[in-house]
Amino acid sequence: MITFANGKGGVGKTTTSTNFAGLCAAAGWRTLFIEFDPQGDAGDDLGYKRSEDNDQGAHMLEVLDAHKPLQPVLSEVRPKLDVVPMGRVALKHIVEMLEGKERRGTEFRLMLAEALAPLAKDYDLIVIDTPPATGTSPAILQLVLGATRWLIIPTKSDRSSIGNVRELAAEMEAVRHVNPHIEVLGVVPFDFDRQATRILRNAVEDIEAVLDGAASLFLDEAGEVITIRHSSAAIDARTAGKLVHELAEIATQEEAGEPWWKALQEGRRPERIPGSVGALADDHLLLTNAIITRIGKFEESLEEVSA
Repeated sequence: MITFANGKGGVGKTTTSTNFAGLCAAAGWRTLFIEFDPQGDAGDDLGYKRSEDNDQGAHMLEVLDAHKPLQPVLSEVRPKLDVVPMGRVALKHIVEMLEGKERRGTEFRLMLAEALAPLAKDYDLIVIDTPPATGTSPAILQLVLGATRWLIIPTKSDRSSIGNVRELAAEMEAVRHVNPHIEVLGVVPFDFDRQATRILRNAVEDIEAVLDGAASLFLDEAGEVITIRHSSAAIDARTAGKLVHELAEIATQEEAGEPWWKALQEGRRPERIPGSVGALADDHLLLTNAIITRIGKFEESLEEVSA
């Protein structure tokens, strides 16, 4: 279970989570994407926002309210990628329900984990996008963290976004008594200007100071920090209902070259990086490969300890 979270909005949670889930599915991993952000951007990225089958979170609300097992609502949004969507009205009712349980002293933080348990065996990866803390009850974040194994934190370069990393760590500690396995996998600098090297350097220093050894940034093969660059191609992709790598493939469909998923499947970057959309797609590909690699190393070390 991999959750993308940051208490501040607009820092790339949805963009990084949808592109990560889509690339993993394209690489052959059976993936479930769960949307908890009511803004609907994930529906734009993956193209299901206006689908007749988009229940706007009705199934998730019923599951949590009646303690039922969770099922995918949208199947094969992409090959091997299923989705459980969310909407503003359903999320509002879920918040009211969770806050009511909290007032009565009823533990609610494992409700999502319990609903997911029967379904987990059907997927290689479960990816969750979360809402910003502003305007949303912290109960939602605690519900999601109660089901999370790995936490990924996208952040912009400003001190406010980076400062929320510390607040998110506090929320994580609040659920550790019910979910002792949750860990921060890493932080992703998002929407960075590649020419502003000083800003990136300062931001990296601020992030490392906030983390204080609790986690780290993701690095490429050359040891450079992986960032998601600022690019208008991100807007183009969302407008088209495509993921960034899909837009890159469309832009280069007449050129010879391997598909993006093949490089990811083999744990390397693609040989061909065409244009600005291709460069942005490469960022997401490098990040996805780094996330999967880091999870694999952590799990291998845990297996060695338990052996």
